[in-house]
Amino acid sequence: MQNIDIWHKHDLYRGKIILLLLVVLPSFVFSQRNVMENDLKFSRKPYHFGIHLASGFGDFKIKQNALFATSDSILSIKSKYDVNFEIGALISYHINRYVEFRTLPGFVFSNKSLSYVFGDGTSAKKSTPQVYFDLPVEFKIKSEPLKDVKLYLIAGLKYGYDIGSNFKDRKKADQPIQKPHDFGVNYGVGIEIHFPLFILSPEFKVFNSFINIHQQDNTLPYSKYIKGLYNRNFCFSLNFEG
Repeated sequence: MQNIDIWHKHDLYRGKIILLLLVVLPSFVFSQRNVMENDLKFSRKPYHFGIHLASGFGDFKIKQNALFATSDSILSIKSKYDVNFEIGALISYHINRYVEFRTLPGFVFSNKSLSYVFGDGTSAKKSTPQVYFDLPVEFKIKSEPLKDVKLYLIAGLKYGYDIGSNFKDRKKADQPIQKPHDFGVNYGVGIEIHFPLFILSPEFKVFNSFINIHQQDNTLPYSKYIKGLYNRNFCFSLNFEG
């Protein structure tokens, strides 16, 4: 009697497994077909349009001048990481199946700061709000699709204009004055995830500026020891395109 119960349970489990396979396997095959259809559908389009949202951290790369090296009144100048936020559009052109050329015009909001330690033991912190209009141009190199995912690398250049810069207000607040124009290199990695109606792309990106944005002013105590300020940003973004 016990053996009959065991075999009866075995038959029930086997029946459930077969039923599960009958349900799951067609769904898996259909999903794989949809993945290929989605990839082909988006690959056929010469242009993609979308939006991007990003957040990360930024600071300044600082170069001190000769006065800093010879003065006893200042011990250190450091830049601390501050949070930034970005929102904008995305326009992408497919050169071929593996390479895209894209631009992501948008606005970047940040509040970078400089920390000073003086020779008399006192310290100070100067915050500099930034509102940049950014215009990057980048190449995107993609892998073959793995199910519904593609890996990619990005590299390019970015121009930025600080629409929030105001020389008079910053000088009045005794802040280091910054030039409004910036230019540098962008590079990073990302993942394309294909859905029926859109592509979601999480990506990590780094920006390093080529341009010294510091406006030298020896009448300002927080400016006269600095030779150069260069923007550096690290951000994680979500791109939505269709």
